[in-house]
Amino acid sequence: MHMAAAQHSKPMEPDDLRPADEEILDMLLHGRATKGALVDWTSYSRNTIYNRLEVLEAAGHVECIHEGTRLFELVDDPREQD
Repeated sequence: MHMAAAQHSKPMEPDDLRPADEEILDMLLHGRATKGALVDWTSYSRNTIYNRLEVLEAAGHVECIHEGTRLFELVDDPREQD
């Protein structure tokens, strides 16, 4: 399942975003964050954050820049596509 996340799929449209995606993107607008930090800083469960990060990463909107700590940064905010 994790192999699919490494392949970029079609970028998400703003209407495709879930509330958890919005909160993750909002946090990453302020800088890089680990998966654990995103769990702590949002109102979502660890599973939700991990799953949504995989979806956002597969769509090319976020990138894991340090595998050991699972540090993520924003690449492209799909909400700014107008």
